[in-house]
Amino acid sequence: MNKRNSKIVEICYDMLDVSFYWDVTDFTDGKYNGNDSISYIKAQENKAEWLLDKVKCKKETFLLDIGCGYGRIIETANRRGSKAMGITLSKYQQVRNIKKGLNVEVMNYLDIPKEWNNSFDCVIANGSMEHFTQVQDAIDGKQDEILRNFFEICHRIMKPGSRLGTTVMHFTEKTNPNIISKGSKSFSSKSNEAHFAKVLLENLGGWYPYKNQLEKCAKGLFILESREDGTHDYHLTSEYWLNAIKLALKTKPRVYFSIIGKFLRNPKAALGMLDTWLFSQSWMWQFRPRKDGKAPTTLYRDIWKRVD
Repeated sequence: MNKRNSKIVEICYDMLDVSFYWDVTDFTDGKYNGNDSISYIKAQENKAEWLLDKVKCKKETFLLDIGCGYGRIIETANRRGSKAMGITLSKYQQVRNIKKGLNVEVMNYLDIPKEWNNSFDCVIANGSMEHFTQVQDAIDGKQDEILRNFFEICHRIMKPGSRLGTTVMHFTEKTNPNIISKGSKSFSSKSNEAHFAKVLLENLGGWYPYKNQLEKCAKGLFILESREDGTHDYHLTSEYWLNAIKLALKTKPRVYFSIIGKFLRNPKAALGMLDTWLFSQSWMWQFRPRKDGKAPTTLYRDIWKRVD
């Protein structure tokens, strides 16, 4: 993620800070364990515990969370007695994390220093990897190179025998970045192209890998130890977000003041985020099953073992 790309993602998550007013503080899937009726918070707690179990995080282990959001995984790891830290692009997220006593730095993962080499017993990238490549990178044929570089960075900062946990959205079907680059207004508002353009090009920033692409990029550095499909869980999570937004707009006047503040700071980004999450619901669309039972995107929860 170069400096231009990171600015897109930074703006995105700075805008999403308003979600605190509708009680959404995690921007990735929960884990419902086959029970669709459990609460959003419980699902998020389940996900954090599951990831930490899978990467073998325990007392005294040193964990890095790349793209740590508001720190749920770090908090959960700390309760286990782990020494956990996170990095984020959002200064708003860092401030909220520091207020909770969490060790979080504003840092692009590309800037992880050599002093961190061979430091971590486990690393997690929970929902951050889909931002590392942007639409133009995909057009330029750089996606494999960028993903490979991520695995190389993780390999150098991790200890022998350690594990990396990732949750990454994938395209369910081949998608042409040249077409998406035309922008959402070039297509019917309900088309796949319009939705993907709003999410990936215009508002959140990113480009998803295809099935088996990560394994190819990790070859010789990490072995895929296990994979779980979490698409349905992300569908439940994102629909919860939508309902929480609608409820907050009806019952919490302070939401409007927060939205106005974001609009005054960056009107284009604020309008785009409202559209993606509330009006066009392009974010939720990604996980809604179609007539064939498949969603436009597939979420994989992967556990990787470092090749020593």
